[in-house]
Amino acid sequence: MKPWEYDHSVHPIPWRADAFDETKNQGPLKIGVMRTDGVVPPSPACARALSTVASALSSAGHSVIDVHPPSPSRALVIASALLNADGCRTFLSYFRTGEWMDPGAGQMAFYASLPRPLRYIHYLFVKYVRRDSLWAELLSEFRERSAFEQWKLVSKREAYRAEWHAWWRDTAKVDVILAPPNATPAVPHDGMKDAVSSCGYTFLFNLLDYAAGVLPVTHVDSALDALPSDFNISALNGVARGAYKHYDATKMHGLPVGVQVVGQRLQEEKVLAVMETVENLLEAEGKKYELLEIE
Repeated sequence: MKPWEYDHSVHPIPWRADAFDETKNQGPLKIGVMRTDGVVPPSPACARALSTVASALSSAGHSVIDVHPPSPSRALVIASALLNADGCRTFLSYFRTGEWMDPGAGQMAFYASLPRPLRYIHYLFVKYVRRDSLWAELLSEFRERSAFEQWKLVSKREAYRAEWHAWWRDTAKVDVILAPPNATPAVPHDGMKDAVSSCGYTFLFNLLDYAAGVLPVTHVDSALDALPSDFNISALNGVARGAYKHYDATKMHGLPVGVQVVGQRLQEEKVLAVMETVENLLEAEGKKYELLEIE
């Protein structure tokens, strides 16, 4: 099948079996582990899933190192500004009378609709009263842009992509990166009203246009994944507070938790080969992911 013959947006690149096989057979892989995006620390369940995979790879002889890439929080700011550069007008234009809106999208639309002076006062409150510079920076960039301003954002995105490319080539020198796919497991219905901005672990690689896949690893365990007794949600930044508002290992017990395998641009075959390697290693250790039973 040649999908580019049916879809003009598809790259005319056939499945590269040699790239898949080379990754599977090259010997020890060099795996970078991004344990946090510096915005929302991964919940105990997500951190455990990541450690499980890293440990399985290390035990099998692969080189596993922690990596610290160019600021993921900067990516969140750039990507959020680009996503909402139209002031949410585009997605709002598709609604018909009586249709409801996702609560997360509703939060973005509400903030975009506020008069600019109100948004500025809120920004000042968050930055100087709440002393939350990260959340304040996100809020300050959340506004409708002119075409000229959007092109400046595109320039920032391309510079950030170039920085990541140079970092991967000259510093990290890894085959793939492992990261949480999200800071928490799935939140309850309507939970994205609070957690809408805590999407940095996947938003980052969307911005970079990197190849990525998510592999289920384990399930939330109410005993293993409870928050520590000294956990203080009020000490978190505004983005993280929204995510952790809904984290409850008891209520989430049994929910699936995965890891994200990330390669560079157009390296889908390499990513899938590493995902298969991880799956086989977990099965060999007796930790094969068990599908949820549906009654």
